[in-house]
Amino acid sequence: MSEDAVEEEAPTLRALGVRARQRARDLLPTTSLTLRGGEVAVAVGPPGGGHTSLALALAGRLRLDAGRIDLDGDASPRALQAAVALVDVPGVSEPDEMVPFRTILGEELAMAKHKPRAAAIDRWLGEYDLAPDLTTEAVPPRPRLEILGRMASLRPGTRFLVLTYPERLGLPVGDWLKVAYDLAGAGPRPGVLVTASRAAVIPTGVPTFTIGPTEEA
Repeated sequence: MSEDAVEEEAPTLRALGVRARQRARDLLPTTSLTLRGGEVAVAVGPPGGGHTSLALALAGRLRLDAGRIDLDGDASPRALQAAVALVDVPGVSEPDEMVPFRTILGEELAMAKHKPRAAAIDRWLGEYDLAPDLTTEAVPPRPRLEILGRMASLRPGTRFLVLTYPERLGLPVGDWLKVAYDLAGAGPRPGVLVTASRAAVIPTGVPTFTIGPTEEA
């Protein structure tokens, strides 16, 4: 099979003019983006709840007031929830900082339908030279993001990952982009969306979208 044929079969996640409000306040200002399997894209916006709201919307977990999100034409929440995994999203999938990281790994393995045996957890920790008694807050930002992303990729049916605002962990752009490309390049080749601040300098060639209006009012 040619590379062109593989590209044509890549799943596509699209958000067109999506907006979510709570009373008179925007949870998610009007946003559009497209992400294909195996690709990396960045959505930039000001710090705040828009990053988390975008992640929830893409995963079919936020009611929209306008616009549409679909996966290969299927806009059902069930399809989005099955295909889009949220990685370390503040207030949603962000692990408890005070919990031992091995406990978090066990929970992630269980979500991926893998048996959370101590030996399996030790292998993950050993791969990154992490001590077995580390709390989550003590795990360096890059391995934290990479491990949680890899584990999310193991979940049955995962086709897209959303990494929300890794700058908050102190990661520079080059580091989180490297993690994103590594995740997108490994099986099952998910599409990876990273949200970032407007101050982040995104390299030329990386598809970049805006959370909210493209220009300041």
